[in-house]
Amino acid sequence: TVTAAVYLSLLKDVVQPWIQLVIGDRPYIFQQDTAPAHSARIVQQFLRTEFHHFWPKDRWPSNSPDCNPCDFYLWGVVEKEVCATPHASVASLKRAISREMARLDAAEVARACRSFRRRIEAVIEAEGDHFE
Repeated sequence: TVTAAVYLSLLKDVVQPWIQLVIGDRPYIFQQDTAPAHSARIVQQFLRTEFHHFWPKDRWPSNSPDCNPCDFYLWGVVEKEVCATPHASVASLKRAISREMARLDAAEVARACRSFRRRIEAVIEAEGDHFE
């Protein structure tokens, strides 16, 4: 179970250093869903103070897969390849996920991210309802 403390540790020890390494000072938006660990007061406070481009839980729809490139593109692509063969252990699954993440085509990922604005506009036009 991912508790607020576990998630906060992950943010501090893994996510934040990765963002600094890969993104540096370039603008970005850190967004997450409203899972209990994500919306915990201590996590929200940390993100508000440490992630300067953070969208708090009240700014993002709680169930918005159409707006999140990880949901509408990344996880499906990675899962398709990773789950093509069974894994005997969690370690094997983790290696397969890491391998597939490294194989992602940067141009495809960029294209999925660029569609973000169009998807947000479609959500607004549909007044939050489902859209195709």
